[in-house]
Amino acid sequence: MMGPDGADRQMADLLKQAVDSGQLRDLDRHVALFLERLAGGDQPWLLLAAALASRAVGEGHVCLPLETVAGRPVFGVAPGGEDPPPLLAPDLDSWRRSLLQSGVVSGDPSTPLVLDRRDRLYLGRYFRYEQAVARRLLAKSCSLEEVDTARGASLLRRLFGPVADGVDWQRAAAALALVKRLVVISGGPGTGKTHTVARLLALLQGMHGGALRIGLAAPTGKAAARLQESIGKVLQSAGIRDFLADLDIDVPDRAMTLHRLLGVVPGSGRFRHDSSRPLALDVLVIDEASMIDLELMASVLDALPDQARLVLLGDRDQLASVEAGSLFGDLCSRADAGWSGGLCQVMGRLTGMALEPGDPSPPAFNDAVVMLRKSYRFHDDSGIGRLARAVNRGDGRELEEIMASGGTDLTLVSATGPGQREWLAREIVARYRPLFTARDGGEALAALDRFRILCVLRQGTFGVAGVNSLVEQVLRRQGLIPPETRWYRGRPVMILANHYGLKLYNGDIGVLWPDGQGQLMAWFLRPDKTLRPVAPARLPRHETAWAITVHKAQGSEFEHVLLLLPGQDGGRGGGYLPLLTRELLYTGITRASGRLTICSSVQTLHTAVQRRVVRFSGLADLLATDSACNLNQ
Repeated sequence: MMGPDGADRQMADLLKQAVDSGQLRDLDRHVALFLERLAGGDQPWLLLAAALASRAVGEGHVCLPLETVAGRPVFGVAPGGEDPPPLLAPDLDSWRRSLLQSGVVSGDPSTPLVLDRRDRLYLGRYFRYEQAVARRLLAKSCSLEEVDTARGASLLRRLFGPVADGVDWQRAAAALALVKRLVVISGGPGTGKTHTVARLLALLQGMHGGALRIGLAAPTGKAAARLQESIGKVLQSAGIRDFLADLDIDVPDRAMTLHRLLGVVPGSGRFRHDSSRPLALDVLVIDEASMIDLELMASVLDALPDQARLVLLGDRDQLASVEAGSLFGDLCSRADAGWSGGLCQVMGRLTGMALEPGDPSPPAFNDAVVMLRKSYRFHDDSGIGRLARAVNRGDGRELEEIMASGGTDLTLVSATGPGQREWLAREIVARYRPLFTARDGGEALAALDRFRILCVLRQGTFGVAGVNSLVEQVLRRQGLIPPETRWYRGRPVMILANHYGLKLYNGDIGVLWPDGQGQLMAWFLRPDKTLRPVAPARLPRHETAWAITVHKAQGSEFEHVLLLLPGQDGGRGGGYLPLLTRELLYTGITRASGRLTICSSVQTLHTAVQRRVVRFSGLADLLATDSACNLNQ
């Protein structure tokens, strides 16, 4: 173990070696060196703590619990010697004392590093984000709005029909929006989230004479387009259309990205809307909320007026955001404890349903959370639906039984080595050949939505790069695309950077196809289902998208999904996030609406199912804090 004397230089050298070996980012090392200089130098344990806290944020955590590394080997490398022993981090008590004496660590947000009462170490700005998000969400969740119960009950019956036996959680979610400024709705694919929220908005407008200013948003352009399409379809259904017409009210169906809603100030990294220039909204609905990171949510809440309602839609079992935090999972982390008795009484009068309270003393925040559990997309005998439920439960035995029995909508392919590549080549030809018979860009885009390959990795033979290269090789051998060119008819492209001028956003997928004059254009589908051509030379940063990662597929749905899992398990060097997890597998499975093919060994599936994504944060604990919500009416 490194001794205390003259250890500063050794620690700096160790951090450099950790960067060279891929266990730290160079950014992490520079953050640590800067903070040590700020503290006056010669503080090796501050160097180590700061580097690890920065690395934790890079890996998706909001903070670093010191107990996870205290007294344990760090990095597995050390300076000098033939076979140097690994560096051991100090024990928790001495490390805490050392950090709090450094001058750059304290228990409040005034210092660059914050160590809370549970020994969670934060970069200062992430501590401030977390505190701000918790404070604003708790304030919205605790407010209880006055409501005309008789009118609310009447409008609910018109929108949802007569009350049946059992609890209709879609009806309950809509009713909750009448009495709460925050409603968090979690549900898997096909549980009716947008069906519910369209009625929820119609209900709110009906109660307020159509005067509410409503905004619809999502984290990505693709998710915003899907939200707009889904809401539009529900609003055009006979029952809702008649409801709106009878009351002479309107519900908007135009959705946009959160960045566009907040207004990015070019070149500044700041948003136009904040607490000094709030959004002119009374209600904001955000879909695919599991994709929102902590920093973005802090910006949204800063810009949203205190009196405005916020409705968050998502699936708590999906992958968390790419950036720091697992915000939506934290919001729903204690949802199974149920609602309080006071809220159940209020909601019972509104909905006409018998609602039973959950735990004797559930966290007050739970009263803002609704779980939709019934899937209307997957029937009870659906292989995809059964598999998704087994994965969520972590039930490896049931997973194996489901995969062995298969079904019309589910296939497991266990090919390995050269046989796997040959099988994949045959699938590529069979699934992608129909695209080249399309008559125009619209038909080509529709063909792309019928089948998509999803990968876990970006690099490697069966990562996105390798599979996209294989697809092009196979299609060239078939004569479907010309040799030696990136720009060919049928090439799918995924946008990687927002371009507000072209209205193209990160995650949007288009296809290259000739226009009426034979000019090759990139065709994208607008939310209103019309086609928009863009000259290939004008496209922002993009990549070929025959195959995409599971992460990039979030917010999308394809008729047939081929999910490629790596044959050898792996992880991020030195990180906390193993590569194959239950959340990743669930997200990949539920992108398929009609048919799913998984190329994997059963053992790999077992490995994934037994692992959960662990994201360190303090948000769930903050939201579980008892608060003065008065539900007595």
